[in-house]
Amino acid sequence: MLERWGEDPRLVALLGEQGAVGFRALFDSFPEAVGVLWALRGPGGQLRDFAFGYGNPSILRSFRLPPATRDRYTLLEALPQMRGSHAFDAYVEVCETGQPWVNEVTYDTPFGDGYMLGTFVQRTAKLGDGLVVFMTEVTDQRRMEAELRNYADVVAHDLREPVNNMAILVKLLERQPHEPPSADVLRLLRGSTERAGQLIDGVLAYARLGELSKERVALARLVEEVAEDLRARLEEAGATLEAGDLPEVDGDPRQLRRVIQNLVGNALKFRSEAPPRIELSAVRGDQELVLTVRDNGVGVYPKQATRIFGMFSRADGKSDGLGIGLAECRRVIEAHGGRIWVEAAEGGGSAFRLTLPR
Repeated sequence: MLERWGEDPRLVALLGEQGAVGFRALFDSFPEAVGVLWALRGPGGQLRDFAFGYGNPSILRSFRLPPATRDRYTLLEALPQMRGSHAFDAYVEVCETGQPWVNEVTYDTPFGDGYMLGTFVQRTAKLGDGLVVFMTEVTDQRRMEAELRNYADVVAHDLREPVNNMAILVKLLERQPHEPPSADVLRLLRGSTERAGQLIDGVLAYARLGELSKERVALARLVEEVAEDLRARLEEAGATLEAGDLPEVDGDPRQLRRVIQNLVGNALKFRSEAPPRIELSAVRGDQELVLTVRDNGVGVYPKQATRIFGMFSRADGKSDGLGIGLAECRRVIEAHGGRIWVEAAEGGGSAFRLTLPR
């Protein structure tokens, strides 16, 4: 069971003991993330930072915040990039003027000893000499909107291109009805039809990924199967694939295998000049398992760390493929109740981390 932060003395001082008890009773079971921040002021009364006060179970669970966070960090220590930002200035203005502030923000960053990931609508209001922040997660809605836009772009561009090519080739054949088509024309026609078919199959496969059939799954066995499937590519690249002590989990073996194969395949595809080295490891927590797939490849630019998990998103314009692989990984892991993200690996390359409930 998730631990809760202890009593907030400043909340008790502001509302009284009974009022603080009522406040917690109201928001402890609140489905949305709720947090209280208290002003930290300098000698002249200038607001320089915020201390953590109350946090309901939803916010602790969403950001994986351990109980020690409140005593170990201030807001700017837990989230350094907020220093000097428009958001921090807005927090200060709410605290000083009492004027509420509503904004939408996307996080993909460490937060103290936790991690913030997702898109949220934040509603911030004054509470004593501090703030109460309500956070409504809209990640799925925004992602669906983005995927619909991307799908429209694909239909308008990627799918139209092979269809147009087929139309041109058909017209060319119609002009010479009594002559057999040349090998080049047939090759181009075949390539266009295959490309169109891949796009359609990719979209259909992605749409079905949320349908799970759970059972007990040995992750080590899935890695062995992936290594066998990719043996030719691993040998061709001179790659090594190593797996540490991987536990069993409850999940869909077919779809989890697809995730591992996508991540290992990407490590081979986006390799550096050095022979590829791919390592899989797992860390067991009280609430979840964190599986890491680390490589020594070219890495991922920080600005692309979130974008590459989008539908039809490619790491660069020169990449082959449909740009569906990492979107599939994200959809599978989230259907299992987990999350996936990428970090820069120590010494170069990428570390893709995904969580699965224990």
